[in-house]
Parts: sequence; C-alpha cells; structure tokens
Amino acid sequence: MKKRILFVSVLMCVMMLIGSLTLWAAGAEEKTVYPEREITVIIPWAAGGGTDLIGRQIASFMQEELGVPVVVVNKTGGGGAVGFMEIATAKPDGYTIGVTSTSQILQKFSSTTFVDMGLMAPIALVNEDPASLTVNATSPWNTLSDFIAAAKKDPGAIRVSNSGPGAIWHVAAMAFEKAAGIRLTHVPYEGGNPAAVACAGGHVEATTVSPAECAALVDAGKLKILAIPSVDRQGKFPNVPTFKEAGLDFTFGTWRAFAAPKGTPPEVIAVLEAAIKKAIESPGYKKFMENGGFGMRYMGSSDLQKYWGSQEATFAELFKEIDMKK
Repeated sequence: MKKRILFVSVLMCVMMLIGSLTLWAAGAEEKTVYPEREITVIIPWAAGGGTDLIGRQIASFMQEELGVPVVVVNKTGGGGAVGFMEIATAKPDGYTIGVTSTSQILQKFSSTTFVDMGLMAPIALVNEDPASLTVNATSPWNTLSDFIAAAKKDPGAIRVSNSGPGAIWHVAAMAFEKAAGIRLTHVPYEGGNPAAVACAGGHVEATTVSPAECAALVDAGKLKILAIPSVDRQGKFPNVPTFKEAGLDFTFGTWRAFAAPKGTPPEVIAVLEAAIKKAIESPGYKKFMENGGFGMRYMGSSDLQKYWGSQEATFAELFKEIDMKK
C-alpha cells in the first residue's frame, strides 16, 4: 500500500514537472516567434519624397532579414501629423511601425494639432539631411546673393514650396527668412517631392527641400540648387556652395527615424533595431544613399530617445524667434 502511494506521488510530481516544462517552453516559444506575419511601415508623406524613398529602401532590406513581408503605406496630411497619429495609435505589437522625422517635434511648437514624441517608442535614426535653396532652372538667380537681393527688392513676391505647415521645410524657409532678413510667401504641399515638382513646374519660384529630394529634377535640368545650409559641401553636389561659403552663416536640416507605438515590447524593438542596423550597413543601402545624395547617420534606440529630448529643447528656442502664422 505504501509503495503504491509512493508511486502515485512520484508520478504526480513527474507530471507536474512535465506540465511546468511544457508551459515554460510554450512561453519561451511565444517570446521568440516575432515576427510571424506582415509588418506595416507607415510613411507620413507622399510617395517620392526623401522619407518615402529611404523608408521603402530600408523596408525592402528588413523584409529579407526578418523573413516576412514589410509593406509600406503612405498616410499623408497635416504636414505629417496624420501619419504620425497612425503610428502612435497602432497596436503596440511591432506589426505597425513607421518613419518619423524632425517635423514631428516641430509641430509641437508650430501647430495646434500635433503628436507628442512621448507617444512613440524609438527604434533607430537612419538619416540626416540639410535643406537647400533650390529654384527653377530658368530662374534669373544663380547665387544665394542674387536670390536674397530679389527678395529684399520685392518682399513676399517670391513663392517658396514646402512639405506642409509646420513641417521641416516650412520651418527651414522661415529660419532662412530670419537669417537673411527677407520675406517670402510660403506654399504647402504634401511632401518634399511634390514641393520640388511644383518648383520645377513653375508653380512657385523656389523650394527648401533637401538636395536628395530634388536631385532627380536637378539632374534632368529642371531645377538648380543655389546653396545648401550644411556645414560641408554635399558629395552629390560638390560644386554647390554652403550658405556660409555663399555669404550667409546659416545651417539647417532634418533627420529621419523609425519608431513604434509607445508600449511596444523592448524585445520587439530590439529585433527591429537589429534588422534596421543590418540594412543600413549593407553595401546596397550605402550605394542607394550615395546615389540619391542622402546623408548617412545611424543611432540606436536608447541614444535616439536622448536625441529627441535635445532636439525638442533646440526647437523650443528657435520658435521663440520665428512667426509661425506666416
């Protein structure tokens, strides 16, 4: 009898141990299956702009690395605010992420409708680009000085396209106005590419989008870049002077980064960050960035979180000096 009780007790212990191991294994398996289905990447601007081009290129490399479809969806409107909201309000499971930029921070100071960076979980910064002063190829202005002189002669007559109210290239133009002591008329579009196309088509006289966003139209002979507000000359445009070289000590630019909704598990962020890092280190991506004239820069999630904070402080100071009502 005692042997039977002992046998039953041992059997129960073994069964409990097996059950525990099974649950542990199931839990371990559950934590390591991400991703197991399609990932959506939201781009808050129109197709063809810098953010769209970079986002799509990285998404294609991520798809190879992660082994699941990575689908890009453009959500335009509100200078990026519509797309930012789509990212921030998505389920925080890693299956909907997106690309954010300097514009999201800017909107906190420039618009009554904005998506706070606190609603985002940083994944990785993937790019940094300067603005430009670009005009139609048939324009009579060939230098920064020519442009400034014309703007001072007839304040408000020169129309400049941008990527939406309060977005980065709108603020770039306003910061340029302040630095040069001129007044321009600002015309918003749904992204950098439409803004560049508008300038090439003669709908506006100038644009402040990044050199990369107007590179194809420059190469096609439809636009010309007068000067670039960067510290150094840009590799794709070695003959274009910096603003400082052209006579105005002014620099301005933007960055782009992948982000997820706040609350996305750290282990999921780590998987995405690793995939993005591998993508930007690949020879194919580096060649794409070089050919497109995009600036290369990488920053991981923890450093990006700190960078967002410092950027917010920087733009808080800038917006004390410029008039967003224009």
